[in-house]
Amino acid sequence: MSENQLVVVLGMHRSGTSLVASLVEAMGFSCGEHPMRPSKDNPNGYWEDELIVDINEKLLHSLGYQWCSLVWLNLADLRQSKLYEALRQKAVNYLQKLLAKNKKVSLKDPRMCILLPFWLDVFKELDTDIKVVLVKRHVHAIANSLLTRDQFDNEYASQLIYLHWAAIVRFLPKSYSRILINYEEVRRDEIGIRKSLMTFLDVESSVPSNLFEEKLEHHATSSSEASASGFTWQQEMLMGFPNANVDEDRIKSLATFYYALNAAYGRRNHRQHVINEIKNFADNYKTKKVILYGASEFASILIGQLSDAIVLSVDYAASEDHRIARFGKHFYAPHLIKETEHDVIVVAVTGRKNEIIKILRAYSCKVLVFLEEYLF
Repeated sequence: MSENQLVVVLGMHRSGTSLVASLVEAMGFSCGEHPMRPSKDNPNGYWEDELIVDINEKLLHSLGYQWCSLVWLNLADLRQSKLYEALRQKAVNYLQKLLAKNKKVSLKDPRMCILLPFWLDVFKELDTDIKVVLVKRHVHAIANSLLTRDQFDNEYASQLIYLHWAAIVRFLPKSYSRILINYEEVRRDEIGIRKSLMTFLDVESSVPSNLFEEKLEHHATSSSEASASGFTWQQEMLMGFPNANVDEDRIKSLATFYYALNAAYGRRNHRQHVINEIKNFADNYKTKKVILYGASEFASILIGQLSDAIVLSVDYAASEDHRIARFGKHFYAPHLIKETEHDVIVVAVTGRKNEIIKILRAYSCKVLVFLEEYLF
């Protein structure tokens, strides 16, 4: 057992990681030598080290991404960066220096979630015991905060949250000790959360002051609020993190969808272009009898454009006993296609084209139109 301790605070942007990192620091852990200054978004501070954030930013930018990109990166993907080794060594050297000086160090930057394989590669070079503090906040509260700060709509925010949480579940080694802190629980019982953290970190805190202030309570949201966000198969993660499974194949099948959204949200003037293209697509089918396949985000836009033309909405995840309610529509099991008069089936799902064709050809010989091919 090493005399050094490294605590890693992992969580989505706008989920309370700064607040939790402040509690960890109060227990005697150094947050680094280059503290990020407070801003109007976090008036009490970020508890982030600017050098660590800079490493994350440079690694993302070297691969063509930014903090808000919808991206799934494994270690092989990250090693495609020409800066990978230099940044890895920089991180190792800096953390070794911090640990030699302080013995107890805390790291926090939400970017570490999607870059977790990189940081695990760094950590294996350190002589330290590592503990992880996972931070969770209700998904709709995070989305509301991202809407206010960054103008991300609910569906984009949901995908961003999903990818951050899924990366933690998929890549964080089970051998790492961890504790889950719910932001809403800190609001209700800060003293209890402090005690849980002290027990987990095996420390005593000499700071009795209450760090949680009213002005930090951004968009408090109850767990019962709002409709579902994200794809049907993502609900387990969005509701149950970190106790959920990760389907990497499904995530990778969304590469085209994510590419389009990254372009739209990375360059805001391009977002309207994408929406206009979908509107133009819908105009071609407004006089047809349309069956819509897929309870996806694309479907939400199409429903608004083709509401009167859609005679049936179906999704593979639906069954005779279970309809899927999304976007003001009910999605039924695909076998009902055989019983419904129609002219065309519009597929609002990205990826898995051959699989979808096989499913739909069992019920219809009508024209199949894949929205992703029209757009991309």
